[in-house]
Amino acid sequence: MKFLLEFKSFLKEGDTVLIEYWYNDMVTPVKIVEKLSKVSYKVTHNVPNSKIPNAPDEIIKSSDIIDFSR
Repeated sequence: MKFLLEFKSFLKEGDTVLIEYWYNDMVTPVKIVEKLSKVSYKVTHNVPNSKIPNAPDEIIKSSDIIDFSR
């Protein structure tokens, strides 16, 4: 799923974005903890609106990001 049409180069640490979780294919908000490279980010599920707050931190690509969380 690729919906974010703007440039993703302006994402920074602390931003909350939506991704599709790999285990049950649900769309969930995550918080960017660290930018590892130009295209990969370390994210955490410990945000207030997350239905899976105890999920482990994971590394995602910028293509995995669906949209900004509002």
